Amino acid sequence: MNASVKSVLLDSISIILGVFITFWIQDLIDQSHDREEVRSALWLVRTELTNNLEDINILNEYLNQENASARYFLRHRKDIDSCPADSIAYHSGMILAAVNATVSNDALEFLQSSSLFPKIGNSLLSMKIIRAYDSSQLTVDIANKHIEDRNERFEDFINENNVNQIASQGAINIPAFIKTDYGLYSMMWITNQVVTDQTGDISDIKEALTAIDDYLRRH
Repeated sequence: MNASVKSVLLDSISIILGVFITFWIQDLIDQSHDREEVRSALWLVRTELTNNLEDINILNEYLNQENASARYFLRHRKDIDSCPADSIAYHSGMILAAVNATVSNDALEFLQSSSLFPKIGNSLLSMKIIRAYDSSQLTVDIANKHIEDRNERFEDFINENNVNQIASQGAINIPAFIKTDYGLYSMMWITNQVVTDQTGDISDIKEALTAIDDYLRRH
């Protein structure tokens, strides 16, 4: 083999190796970029799920207090007029609170719309994230339905009864309300709901947060 042929072969090999190395380096860069994008997106998901969890815990605390306040009025129905005014005001506020529970899913929508889900490379983690968001939404839907049903009961009472049963600004006077049969029934209805049996399970959210933390530690 003469020198010119060897030179051509060496040049060809050099070019092929150069192209291969270029693509290999670019692939490494792309993979590193994808990993950083996935990590950033998962941090957003983690933050959002953590905030949702805190909001759900606050929601469950309210639902428990609402139930306790209804029991207070049932317990003091016969001597309600002698109860401390501050206690009446506090428990009335719990019964009549305007609550509209919400959770956020902006980070999940970003993860889905940016096509980063497949790049996570962990189908179990992806499933846990989706399930956590589904559980969060179901929780607030159940709570909001309970509050909507409760408010409808009060509105029915306002529409069907004497205006003297209504306090200032259209709010029901709970001490007067509890003395009526409808008021008694409504408070019993609240105590029998035990909504937190349905909204209190936050295990899906906690599992997703644990799985995200584990993934971020390993990547």
